Amino acid sequence: MQFTAIVCSKVDPASMNIKEKIIEMLGENESKEKNNMKLTYLNEDVCIVEIENRLIYADNIDERISKAFDIKLKEIVFASRHTSKDGRKLLSCHVSGNVSTADYGGKPYSLAKPSPITMKNYSLSLVKKMKEYKLDYMFSLEVTHHGPSEIKVPSAFYEIGSTEKEWRDELAAKLVAESIIEALKSEKKDWIVAVGVGGTHYAPRQTELELNTNLAFAHNFAKYTFEGLNKEFLKKAIEISEAEVVVIDEKSTISKIKNMVLEVCDDLNIKMYKTKQAKKDFAPVG
Repeated sequence: MQFTAIVCSKVDPASMNIKEKIIEMLGENESKEKNNMKLTYLNEDVCIVEIENRLIYADNIDERISKAFDIKLKEIVFASRHTSKDGRKLLSCHVSGNVSTADYGGKPYSLAKPSPITMKNYSLSLVKKMKEYKLDYMFSLEVTHHGPSEIKVPSAFYEIGSTEKEWRDELAAKLVAESIIEALKSEKKDWIVAVGVGGTHYAPRQTELELNTNLAFAHNFAKYTFEGLNKEFLKKAIEISEAEVVVIDEKSTISKIKNMVLEVCDDLNIKMYKTKQAKKDFAPVG
């Protein structure tokens, strides 16, 4: 039996909020504690793991959970807060890792293995629920920008932002929790996994494609990482994402980076798309 572990931090109010909503949905079974972690089985293939520290510093948490509790993991869901200076009301998701420096956990030039299919199904489910409940939040993907980077099983962050008020918002947490569980239960569809290059931190063009085409984004690299982004690292990102295409934000991708992306795509025998072209060429979500 392989489990999906929903990893929560005791020092993160949003994380604990989402955790409580998931337990309300699925119920709570046997619990175990070891090595400053608490594992609670929820059903036949989902468990919650609470840790003491911030999630961004949870390198190797997959191996630590497996070793401590003698279980095999197939995926990790990080239930997390999001913080921004502008205090926007935001629900977001993204993969973790670092391009060059590791200012917020993880290691430099290191990437967690992403779970783009779960992220895709989560995004579609969440946006639908937000409309139904008239939740006054934005939804967005985010670019790859913090730890943990040392995660070998597929993983991603699912976040509520951006202030204490939103972290403790019970309706927001309810919709996030429901969308996580629905995404984990969703049947596999013919989503096409993509790596994104260019754009701003909240990846607006990648987000639009995520919600309106068959593309499912894994790692995304903002234009502010271009100084550190190199051919070897981009190739690693595509391979670890198992991506079939690379999509560039043509309005922000300088010629040097575009040429590098083309070289990497040629080496890996995959295609590069501009966002406008991708919107036309990939079927809308059905």
